[in-house]
Amino acid sequence: MTRHVLPAALFSALLIGACSAPPTSPRPTDQLPFMGSWDCGATTMTFTPTSYIPSNDAAPITIRGFSTQNRVTTMTLADGAVIQVQWKNDNQISWLSQSTGDSFECARVAG
Repeated sequence: MTRHVLPAALFSALLIGACSAPPTSPRPTDQLPFMGSWDCGATTMTFTPTSYIPSNDAAPITIRGFSTQNRVTTMTLADGAVIQVQWKNDNQISWLSQSTGDSFECARVAG
């Protein structure tokens, strides 16, 4: 059996790549169309470029990473939860928790 040893520089590059943060959105996060507050019936949630606030009385949860494909943005939160927002138009989004399976249809809060 032949063993191959990776050069130290290549090993370091592979290790850094494997440990890097999740991919980010191709546009600045403050320009994502769903930033702001949304009335989702059971709750009003708010998105900022750095946090997700699941209700008016909840503490903000840091967003660790964004990944956007077409009109769907997947966010990985600091607590490990993964949520998705599908932007439908300026006034409507669909929200889905990949962690719990919950989903909401939401309307933009005026203001």
